[in-house]
Amino acid sequence: MGIRGPGGRGGQRLHHLLVLGTPPGGPRTGVAVVQAPGKRRLAGLRTGVQHRACSVAGPLEPHRKNRHVDRGAHALAGLYVHIPFCSHACPYCDFSFELLKGGRVDELLGALDTEAERRGRELPWADGVFDTVFLGGGTPTCLTDRQLDRVFQTIHDRFRIASHAEITVEANPETVSIPKLKRLRGLGVDRISIGVQSFSLQILLKLGRRHTADRAEKAFASARAAGFRNVNLDLMFGVPGQTAADWADTLERAVSLDPEHCSVYGLTIEPGTEYARLAEQGALDLPDEGRHTALYFQALDRLTDAGFRHYEISNLAKPGFACRHNVSCWKGGDYLGLGPSAHTRMDGRRLANARGLADYLRAMDVRGEATDMDETLSVDERIHEYILLSLRSVDGLDTRLFRDRYGDDAMDDRDPAIHALAGEGLLAKRGSRLCLTRRGLALADSVCEYLM
Repeated sequence: MGIRGPGGRGGQRLHHLLVLGTPPGGPRTGVAVVQAPGKRRLAGLRTGVQHRACSVAGPLEPHRKNRHVDRGAHALAGLYVHIPFCSHACPYCDFSFELLKGGRVDELLGALDTEAERRGRELPWADGVFDTVFLGGGTPTCLTDRQLDRVFQTIHDRFRIASHAEITVEANPETVSIPKLKRLRGLGVDRISIGVQSFSLQILLKLGRRHTADRAEKAFASARAAGFRNVNLDLMFGVPGQTAADWADTLERAVSLDPEHCSVYGLTIEPGTEYARLAEQGALDLPDEGRHTALYFQALDRLTDAGFRHYEISNLAKPGFACRHNVSCWKGGDYLGLGPSAHTRMDGRRLANARGLADYLRAMDVRGEATDMDETLSVDERIHEYILLSLRSVDGLDTRLFRDRYGDDAMDDRDPAIHALAGEGLLAKRGSRLCLTRRGLALADSVCEYLM
């Protein structure tokens, strides 16, 4: 996660974080909600295929008054490095990427080292130790061994990495082999995330993927042979023409491999993509909202039956294998992002790098850094972010911690909304925690908007 920046394949806007299926490190996808007109009640909530800004009509007014106090929090720091190169373009993807053919890989690696050297001398990173590292993209594993060596040399030369750090690399099945995966293990990588998406050839072709189901299974076997004992599989639902039977087969094949972690993402049509053009022409057989949500719950049910714990809207893991990097981000931990479109969060500030590779390289060449957005969050913005990120987790929002951090008024002001949401079966109180119900998961955006 780390986080890739807003508006580009690099990124997640904050308001995307609770869209069902928005992946921290992959194509932005999801089940979203829109709101139909309603007065003083939760009316018109429904799931949707594409994210839209939304609100829920009701008695709660938006909390815009800067009268609450942020009393601070401490969380582990994470490092995210964006490798924007891909071997081909997928029709649904709007992340910041460049085709590897003719790509300026070595130029990027030099810029990454320059950026890392500069950030490594700045607070809080100069005094910090990174507990997690995440290489996303793009497709990091499309780099050569020499290029990957250089990336990790930069990381270890410029920063202090904890001896117990979780180090994740994203991969596509067609870009890995046992030798390359062993190379990654030798570089300290202990977690691999494989972009399988589907085990159906028909669905893979519709997604523009270059691998087959057999190749995906071979990639998983190669990861095991290389010594990986922490493997994630990315799976996608809501694909044009996808049936419940297609999805069931993909889930069964995923379960049969016995990975430690599965991420399930619902397809969202993003502006500017090939899928957006086809959708405008009516050329995509997209599932309706009910089918889309049913596919999501089909995945949750099958994977939990197989021993996975559903710990976050889009993620399930075997006990002890939740992604530490993403969990830290969702708990409000600081993270440093390097590379085009990467986001940074530190001490109540959000920063974003230039989105495209050319703009990033130009900025690094001219200024020696590539930040093109730097904002300090108001207390109310921190409250909103805390609500969004907390409810993304199945463990929910800790009201005691919320009161301690932001004061009793900030919590008490939301009591009417909490009662209304609970009355509609969207929110449940479990001890001191507020959690989305099963129905609430499918309406997460609206629930969060209502609480703000």
